[in-house]
Amino acid sequence: MSDFPALKIAHLREYDTKNCDIRLPLTIKTKTGESIVKEICGFVKHGETLAALKNSIVENLIELNNKQSDEEDDLLLPEKITVEFLKGKKPYKDSIVLQDFNKLTDEKYIKILDQTFSIISNTPLVKIVRLPLAICVNFPVEPSVFKTYNVHKPSSKFIWLKSKDKEIWEKVGEGFGYNVTKEDANHYLKFCCIPYSKFRVKGPMAEAISEDLVDIISEFPQCPFEERHKLTNQRLKGINVRVVSYNLLADRYVDRDQFSCCPPRALGIHYRKQLTIKELKGYNADIICLQEVDEIHYRSYYLQKFKEMGYKTHFNRKGNCIPEGLVCAYDMNRFKTLDYKHLVLRTAVQRKQFHDVLTLLDYDEEVKQLFLKQNTSLQVLVLEDKNTKNILVVGNTHLYYHPDADHIRLIQAFMTTTHLGNIKNSVIREYKPNNIGIVFCGDFNSHYEKSLFGFMRTGTIDPEHKDCLKISSEGKATIYSKLYLSCASGTPKYTNYTPDFKGCLDYIFVETHRLATTRVIPVASEKELMKYIGLPNEVYPSDHLSLVVDLQFKSR
Repeated sequence: MSDFPALKIAHLREYDTKNCDIRLPLTIKTKTGESIVKEICGFVKHGETLAALKNSIVENLIELNNKQSDEEDDLLLPEKITVEFLKGKKPYKDSIVLQDFNKLTDEKYIKILDQTFSIISNTPLVKIVRLPLAICVNFPVEPSVFKTYNVHKPSSKFIWLKSKDKEIWEKVGEGFGYNVTKEDANHYLKFCCIPYSKFRVKGPMAEAISEDLVDIISEFPQCPFEERHKLTNQRLKGINVRVVSYNLLADRYVDRDQFSCCPPRALGIHYRKQLTIKELKGYNADIICLQEVDEIHYRSYYLQKFKEMGYKTHFNRKGNCIPEGLVCAYDMNRFKTLDYKHLVLRTAVQRKQFHDVLTLLDYDEEVKQLFLKQNTSLQVLVLEDKNTKNILVVGNTHLYYHPDADHIRLIQAFMTTTHLGNIKNSVIREYKPNNIGIVFCGDFNSHYEKSLFGFMRTGTIDPEHKDCLKISSEGKATIYSKLYLSCASGTPKYTNYTPDFKGCLDYIFVETHRLATTRVIPVASEKELMKYIGLPNEVYPSDHLSLVVDLQFKSR
């Protein structure tokens, strides 16, 4: 039995990231006599001792006191802050390593400022939980961010509440997700989680409250893309194919401050995803390549909507680990899948077919490590037209975003074009098609005046180019492509239009001697875009513009 009745709890955890921390709710008096409760933390690396953890706790208290004096009142802390780890009422040695301390089966305690806490090890923790920026009637909602430690969702409890004033709350549902009803309109929603581990160990409750009131989505306004729809009101036939490429702006990257020009309702995913489907439906495309598609919204919304529109879809997480990624959709009545690949560049580079890419990376360790840190993926579908028996090798990607990483994107382009060429050759050997061509779509994160665009069109680049010299300062970076590609979508002034950046980043490349571009559906003009501070907004669902092209197989 504890020597300290009715104790508060301190949570000591060892993380997979080789770190340990302790968290506890400490009651502290201010110099005005008020008592406040603050979460106190201590952080150390694996292998460090109780002494190191004590020092970290003291540092956290001093930092908290400095912050408090800037914001409110000074804390009333003793000149010397003492921290003790106890077994009963006897102190543990400072030299004990944290992992060993954590394994001890004795009742363990920590004493700070004459307050004693019972230590519980490795309890589940909800690190971060956030609700979507906009929540709408008749649409399901669940946390947009839910990062945890040692939490077993099937064992945990989830509760939803609503309130008009954030003071009085009424329970409306249970479960990780909640179907928002018309009765919830003009209320705030609160999500509460009581986390449990697999072994039914309970952790501290976490909650998140919606920033805005639950809204009702009204009818969409007249949208500029409806003018484009007048050019795409029918599906193509025969040797003609319509292709769309579109970065949808994943909800997980939406920041209200960054997109402050967009009304909160229109920035919400439920509004944007409906507007996206309205736009895509009007293009009557044969093939649609999408980037930045949230997995949760693909599973709960896009998958069914595409099916209703007559499309078969494939989804892949970026790098097999990020919960957004690539989607390729195609007209299931016209095409059938012969092959389907998903390549994560950083893991696949060790394969024999990428020997030349690996050679490049070995020139500079810093370049190599930067390349290997990226989750960039390539999605490839081999589609056969059921009527003409022509075959398309369709690539879909989203290259590394950093503006100073043109050299990394060059290596990624080298690797992806190599893979597309290899797949095409394999298909020719196996199927001996009437005709075959490559279509390569994506957000390439590179302006057409940069090195990547020239490489994609010519299949070569001077080793003395400044971007190649970042890879090999001795001018040994041999980067090539055996594909002959042209840019079917052209080079519009803008495909990405935000307050922070405006430029062309997205392209549809096609194999020059196999496919001809018969028509490019124009993107919004500069005059049209200048009406807005940036995208997205009520009439544009993404910060990117969709690319739409009509292609035709050339006779062999």
